[in-house]
Formats: sequence, structure tokens, C-alpha cells
Amino acid sequence: MPREERSYFDLAASLSYGRDTAVNNTPDLKSNTLGIQGHIGIGSVGRRYSRSFTHDATLVEFPSSNIERQQYHWTTVNLTGMSSRRTAWGLNAANAYGADAARAGSSVSLASVNSPIDNSGVQTGLITGSTLRQYVTFLVDHTTSEVSAISFGASAGFHNFLGAAPSTRQYEINAAYREFWSPRLLVGVRGDAVQQNFGAGTCVTAALDGLSTYQMTTAIRIDGSGGPVFGSAQCTGNYQYEFIVSAQSARGNRAYIGTSRKRGNGSVAGSLWETSVYGGAQMGNPRRFTATLSGGYSSYHGGALTDTSADINGYFVSAEYRRPLSEWAEWSFTARHFQRTGSSIDLTRTVFFVTFTWLKQHGGPRVR
Repeated sequence: MPREERSYFDLAASLSYGRDTAVNNTPDLKSNTLGIQGHIGIGSVGRRYSRSFTHDATLVEFPSSNIERQQYHWTTVNLTGMSSRRTAWGLNAANAYGADAARAGSSVSLASVNSPIDNSGVQTGLITGSTLRQYVTFLVDHTTSEVSAISFGASAGFHNFLGAAPSTRQYEINAAYREFWSPRLLVGVRGDAVQQNFGAGTCVTAALDGLSTYQMTTAIRIDGSGGPVFGSAQCTGNYQYEFIVSAQSARGNRAYIGTSRKRGNGSVAGSLWETSVYGGAQMGNPRRFTATLSGGYSSYHGGALTDTSADINGYFVSAEYRRPLSEWAEWSFTARHFQRTGSSIDLTRTVFFVTFTWLKQHGGPRVR
């Protein structure tokens, strides 16, 4: 019997206009902004394998000013498969290049609208200049019984700050075991080993975490993990944790609050650890409107402090209102406020803009 496979093609474009009160995180460097963003995605889904390719491109112009054009590109490749009824695997790779201020001050990446709960929005207000980022992750998940499973993974990440700061690299291997103790309670244990290279320094650590997910009610869920970290003498910190409480109604309204202490992923130059508190809420009917509010605070800290690895504190708040115009189009209003404190420098930045988006998802799916 021939294998059935569905292929799809996504296409989107957006146009935004607004204002940035501190372009490139430079105090008093104000300007109106004109943003253009495009998205393309192709892929296929079969009975045992799926694959996809996406690319987002953002261009930001500054009318009536001498500030040069900014751009940011984000490309991802995803492969997933089922080796057997019990074993699944996934391979993900990403490449990003451009001015990080363009990413922070533009419409949200169309490729990551359905991203899981995290606090990645905090660090978008902390980066200046252009960066080159590359990630590769691989995961194998095997179901050992009706209630238990094991997984093995590996990842590598690379950040180049293009001369503004030393580049960083990070390599990780991990393994985990999880088991349902009841229909509502999942428990497990996870171990990992990580090598972080930041400039001339190297940090090697290992961690052992207990983890749990508890579906308290049909709407309220609690996720938590934590445990000791063992590492090199120059590495800071001897524990890590993450705790999130989330609630989602049958109509899709959602709220969450969380806190975490984890290893840095290299996005902030010289940072080994990141401690955060964050939260958010979304309400509305997608056919009529959606309103989203989110925010967070993070402290980034490294091992031996230098001019390029000073401890940094930063927070952000973001509000967004989206309203469909038709099946393929919508308009939105976005306002974000960023602030960071590093050494004696105190930076505040606010961006707001109106965006028109045209989006055709899974256009023309076909069976072959």
C-alpha cells in the first residue's frame, strides 16, 4: 500500500510603522520606523517522517533619519521520524543573522507564533549590534511501557558577536526518564553535561534534576524541575530550577507565571547563568480579536567578570492587540518596553508600532 504524504506551502508578509525611542539601545537615538517582514515555509508530513523548512526576513527602515537600514534573518530546518511504534526522533537546526535590535523592535517572528512558554523576550532587549547564531539539536524518545519513557539528546550552539564581544559556544548531552504515576501526575529524572566556551574561558558542568508535571484541574497545570549542578572551579552556581504555573480555558484564554535559574545559552556575551521571573496572559476569540500581555525580569551573570562579561540585569513588558480583517489578513498594535542595567549604564527603550499582516498557512495541501 503506498505511503500517503501531505505537502504544504506557507507564505506571509507584514508591513509595520511605529517609533523606537532608543534605536540600537542607544539613549536619545529616537526615530520613526518602517518594518517589512516576509515568511516562507515548505514541508511535508507522512506516516513515519515529516520535514519542514522556514525562513523569516525582517527589514527595518528609519524614515527621515541618518540611521542605516537594519535586517534580521532566521532560518530553520526540522526533521522528525518514527523508527518504530515506540521510538521517535527529531533533528532541528537554525541559523540567524543580523541586527538583534531589528528582531527586538519588529513584529513577532511568524515562524514562532506558537512557541511554548518561556522568557526569551527578556533578552531581546539586551543585545546590541549584529550577531550570527547557529543551533543544532537532536533527540530520541523511546516508550518503554504504557506509562514510562526514556529520551536521549544532544545539542550545540554558536554565537558570534562580530567583534563586539568574544564569541561563545555551548555543547550539551542529556538523558531523561519519565513515568506517569497517575493520569494527572508525571514524574521523572534528567541528567546532562554541558561545556560552555566564552572567549578564552571554558566551563564544564553536570546536573541532575528531578522533574514533575501535575495537571491539577482540567485548566490548571504545574511544571517544575530542579537539582544540583557540579562544575569547574570558575563556574558560578551550584543548582538550577524551573517552575511554571499555567492555566488555559476551553475557549483558549491562557495565563502563566514562572521562575527559573538555568545555564545561559550564549545569547548574552560572557553570561554563564540566567535567573528569571516572567509571566503573561492571552485572552479573546481568534476569529474576532486576541489581546496579549507579557513581561519578565532576568539577571545574567558569568564567572570571572571582565569588561565584556559584566553582570547584567534587564526586564521587559509587552502588550499586543490583534484583530482579523479576513481569512488571510489581520492588523495588530504592539508596544514593548525594555530596560537593562550593566555596570553604571542604565538603558531604557520603548518601541510601538501598527502592523498589517497577510498570511496564507498550509496553502494548497495535496496528497501524493
